[in-house]
Amino acid sequence: MSVTDITAIYSPAVSWFYDTVAADAVLDAVSDVVADICTAVADGGSVLEVGCGGGQFAHRLISLHPGISVTGIDLSAEQIARANKRSTALPLKDRQRLHFQTASALDIPFAENTFDAVVSIASIKHWPDREKGVHEMVRVLKDRGRLLITETDRSCHLDDARRFARSARLPTPLRLPYLWMFRTYVAGQGLDLDDARRVIAGQDLVDTAVQRVAGTPFLTIAGTRR
Repeated sequence: MSVTDITAIYSPAVSWFYDTVAADAVLDAVSDVVADICTAVADGGSVLEVGCGGGQFAHRLISLHPGISVTGIDLSAEQIARANKRSTALPLKDRQRLHFQTASALDIPFAENTFDAVVSIASIKHWPDREKGVHEMVRVLKDRGRLLITETDRSCHLDDARRFARSARLPTPLRLPYLWMFRTYVAGQGLDLDDARRVIAGQDLVDTAVQRVAGTPFLTIAGTRR
């Protein structure tokens, strides 16, 4: 990823920065997504995370819901290596419920009707064809499976972006430059509500909802496969 091309493949430096500085702050800001998945997926169910990064969301989900399995895919080999390394600290029974592999959101390597829920956090802005990626997510969902996507809101309020920047793991002097970078090049290349509605228009979904996450610079897209 570069500041001029949000769809470019993450460089090792950008992968490291997201994993070290931003990932936990993003998950804290959208913690309701974790709660939604925990509610939507019964014991014995399976979840796919598209654009899993270093596996932080998958690890949180495993810790909160001991009855499910989680698979994560990401285009960045460096991030998948981090996710696998992070898993080594878990008890064996938890490691056995986690699987990570390198793969593209535009060509998800699983059969139709495989997962009870499919989720993506802060990834869709990087996809060259967002509608195709969402179609792939829906394709691998089981009937009545849950789709959840969270992304930066291009129309976010400055106060919400500032609050998010303060939560990042950065020394205080670096937070103002980070705020500028985040609002200009991350949220600035994210989605707005109309973009979000377009990516799910015509998909095989019911009970769809697009909304901002109050108090944060993020929005969510949700739906259920028919």
